[in-house]
Amino acid sequence: MIKLSQRAWNNVIIVSMLVLIMLFNFSSSFLNDGSKQDLSSLTLVPTNMVITTMAFEQDKVERIGQGWRTTSGKYARGNSNEELESLVEHWINAEISLFDPSPNWASPSLTVQLWFAGQALPIEYQFMQLDDKTLVKIDQQTYQLISPSYQMLTLSE
Repeated sequence: MIKLSQRAWNNVIIVSMLVLIMLFNFSSSFLNDGSKQDLSSLTLVPTNMVITTMAFEQDKVERIGQGWRTTSGKYARGNSNEELESLVEHWINAEISLFDPSPNWASPSLTVQLWFAGQALPIEYQFMQLDDKTLVKIDQQTYQLISPSYQMLTLSE
């Protein structure tokens, strides 16, 4: 057995932990290279982002603890927690693809702001119906909504 002082053993442990951290860091990027998403299919909500608030034109859906509540300027709506969880899941799982032609965005049919955990400013989503397509404008970039339908991303009356 090697005789080292307490301080030397502490240094050995620290260096070995740093080597392990570097190994895990490099191995995760190496192992995940083959599973990159197709650039033509993206998600509406950025990956690994947690939604805290959804502000529709008149209603607001807020995260409270492990559940959700809905409020508006006039009254609180009677949506159940399961309906609101389903709405948030639809947003998280919604797929979009890049839309090349830039249409005239004079009047979007719906504007939604999403706040995410750890971010001070919301991301604004503008929806517009164009023929049989639903278009979404995010940060001056236009996308086409693939799934789910536009109605699944709104609060039903």
